Amino acid sequence: MDTKKLTRSHLETLATADLISLADEFGIDFPENLNRSFIIGELLEVAEELEEEQDEEEIVTNDDAAPVHEDSEKLPETYNETTICAVLRNPAWIFVYWDISFADVNRLKTETSYKSMCLRVSFWENEDDTNPLESFDVQVGPGDRQQYVLLTPGKNFVRVDLVAQYAGKDDENLAVSRKIELPKGSSLINTGLPGRDLELSPAIELSGMRELLNSHYENHRQSFLQ
Repeated sequence: MDTKKLTRSHLETLATADLISLADEFGIDFPENLNRSFIIGELLEVAEELEEEQDEEEIVTNDDAAPVHEDSEKLPETYNETTICAVLRNPAWIFVYWDISFADVNRLKTETSYKSMCLRVSFWENEDDTNPLESFDVQVGPGDRQQYVLLTPGKNFVRVDLVAQYAGKDDENLAVSRKIELPKGSSLINTGLPGRDLELSPAIELSGMRELLNSHYENHRQSFLQ
């Protein structure tokens, strides 16, 4: 018996004897003189349960590699919107990604005083302050869309702006990220520059912290000179 064909309208067309015969096929025993509506309800309920069991048996686990999407299914390279987002990777680094609308790109191309584009990284004492404590710029190219930025240690909040720089007039903020609260690090790490006499505990000395600070300075010296 194909359970998927059992419907209330179909069962109601059958005689009571046929309903009882059908119930026997499902292994259901009904007492004599039982109400037809009750028999039909029980048949529909059992048929539904059997149908669910059949659907579960049809589920197959496939260990093959997932199919590779066609190039046409890839995400677009741009959403034609000028925006910028900043994500804290760890207390020392922030990841910045942005997009620029076609209209802004064309406008900058035709602006004779336009010089370059940069990420302006600003630090704030409090989230609701109007003016930053300090800022520095990271130059980016016209085709760039993402950048890791090494942060100045010992700050409270950071914000990154996408800025167009001009000759002879003020810079233009094209997009502004939200302010991100920075986790507080050890004062030893914040002030641990090469050449300074660091008082390290024996446990910290064994951890290799001194060598790590020296390596950090050698590879990212520009961040210490801001």
